[in-house]
Amino acid sequence: MIPWSITAGLLGVFGSGAGLVFLGRREVPSTGYWLLGLTALLPAWVLAFWGLLGSSGGRTEVSSAVSWILSSSAGLLGVIITDAVARHLREVRNDHRPVVHWLLGMAALGPAWGVALVGLAWIRH
Repeated sequence: MIPWSITAGLLGVFGSGAGLVFLGRREVPSTGYWLLGLTALLPAWVLAFWGLLGSSGGRTEVSSAVSWILSSSAGLLGVIITDAVARHLREVRNDHRPVVHWLLGMAALGPAWGVALVGLAWIRH
């Protein structure tokens, strides 16, 4: 599951990067760039998270439960925090740079994906 998740992550980053260039030629609200960054890592995180849910038996069951709880918590906190930062940049600083909002979107799920991958590696070890 780890190779599939990493492949999905790379495809998501490069695909959303192409979308960033494409949308950069149009008038798009900065929230759209944040959502584009968020969707870049979403499939990769879902694959890794799915792998954690599929684990069972003994020590791996406890490790899996801890990993998916930490991963989902990191994802939720990441979305809340990066949305607040993006809103602050838009409203207070009047900053509408597409790349900054795109990177914030990716930063929202990056830690959650990392926790899920580490959990999968720990379980498979």
